[in-house]
Amino acid sequence: MNLWRLPHVQLAPEVIFTIAGFQVTNTLFCTWISIVVLIALFFFATRRGDMIPRGLQNAMEVIVEFLLNLAENITGKKNARKFFPLAATFFCFILVSNLLDVIPGVDSIGSINPEELPKGAHPGILLWGDASNALIPWIRPATTDLNLTIAMALIAVITAQCVGFATLGFKEHTMKYINLRSLLKFSGTGFIEVFVGLLEIVSELSRVLSLAFRLFGNIFAGSIVLAVFAFLLPAVANVIFIPFELFVAAVQAFVFALLTLIYLQLAVTGHGHDEEHGEEVDLSQTSAAGSHA
Repeated sequence: MNLWRLPHVQLAPEVIFTIAGFQVTNTLFCTWISIVVLIALFFFATRRGDMIPRGLQNAMEVIVEFLLNLAENITGKKNARKFFPLAATFFCFILVSNLLDVIPGVDSIGSINPEELPKGAHPGILLWGDASNALIPWIRPATTDLNLTIAMALIAVITAQCVGFATLGFKEHTMKYINLRSLLKFSGTGFIEVFVGLLEIVSELSRVLSLAFRLFGNIFAGSIVLAVFAFLLPAVANVIFIPFELFVAAVQAFVFALLTLIYLQLAVTGHGHDEEHGEEVDLSQTSAAGSHA
């Protein structure tokens, strides 16, 4: 009999209980935990509102100020206040969800899957031997569920499109993708502009896959690495991989929020923005040359 077996790897989340026929998976349960943790953090951070922040209030203000400065640097002060809430929400939720992966009990406490048990096995509280991978964890990091990451990616991309229509208007925003005026030119340049518009449509669809699979892949792979090395070399997992997972958790939350801000800013940038900017540069250079003359 083996002392242990490699953990059972499953992409789809496992159902742990039902509420009035509604199936609750371990990733959904972890999503609720992440929301509760966020509410508690912001409640205790803002309940006093000291003029000189300290402790938890100071830490949360540092995060908020960092994200607001990031939004201003990418979108400018005019749009930063509008785009900040969505990007900050993504960052905080993803960060908390990712950090839960290194909490003791996550992915390691749960119920027994009878289908994975060998015949005649009667496991106790601790699973070991041939029954060591028969565990269905009660808590699994929310961002290891592809359904959640795709949903967040769709929210980011669809919100960007809605903001683009609201800011630029239906006609100008649509011309980024379908430029009928260029098609009616019946020239090489016109067909190239139409082809570029089709590429923009493909690019918008690829953004959903890029956001979703990047976050899911990194966190899911990290969760598997932690589980495997916890069996092989527990000391190495604690010293090396847990700090690395903390770094990856923060980076992935930052990247998701950063790309969301970029997509929002691109959506409110008009089709002729570059041309207008180029004309302004030419005019400024002409006026400067005239003053020197």
